[in-house]
Amino acid sequence: MDLQSGVKLAANLKLLPADENGKPKLGFAFIAMFNPETIAISEDINWKFHDVSGTQGQSVEWVNTKYRKFNIDIMLDGTGVSTNGIKVPVTAQIALFRKTTTSVEGADHKPNHLILQFGIFIVHCVLSSSTVTYTMFDAAGLPIRAKISASFAEVTQQGLMKRLAMLSSPDLTHKVTIKEGDLLPLLTYNIYKNQDYYLQLAKVNKLKNFRKLIAGTEITAPPIAKT
Repeated sequence: MDLQSGVKLAANLKLLPADENGKPKLGFAFIAMFNPETIAISEDINWKFHDVSGTQGQSVEWVNTKYRKFNIDIMLDGTGVSTNGIKVPVTAQIALFRKTTTSVEGADHKPNHLILQFGIFIVHCVLSSSTVTYTMFDAAGLPIRAKISASFAEVTQQGLMKRLAMLSSPDLTHKVTIKEGDLLPLLTYNIYKNQDYYLQLAKVNKLKNFRKLIAGTEITAPPIAKT
């Protein structure tokens, strides 16, 4: 492999072993021979819907946002066409992929966490599943081309998740901008998960007509007293 090919390969998609905090650690790294043409990213959000007394429609309560999932196809070639005649066996490339992503490593006795890096796309993740499809064989029946269809799940640190959850806590003061059609009982429910506080919220914000809120007005939602 010449210098130009080596430089090009260094810029390709990488899977680096990492610890549970997403910090790279010593181990076998996998570098894709070809960059993927597409990366499919899926996100799921869980909502809980409630009927609100005295109003039409429903209110919605955020339950959680699930981890992002990534689906990537990694092409493998053992013919030497893409490496200036140097043949890297497909079986060896698959073994390295498995060593990086699925082998039970070290004292933890579980597969590695991973850092997936492709250009500016960098994510802390784990491998969820992978399927190897062999697409070409030599005269002896050995695979010389294959595709790994891999699914990864993003890992978010628990400390970060707790800090994000705190931002929506009813124990903190919130600023809310009124939108056209907003109703104070519904806003109160969305903040405190209890619409019974809407009269207190109107009093705190000195709302003269809480049945007809003015769009663009900012109201303050104070924390609930522990008593």
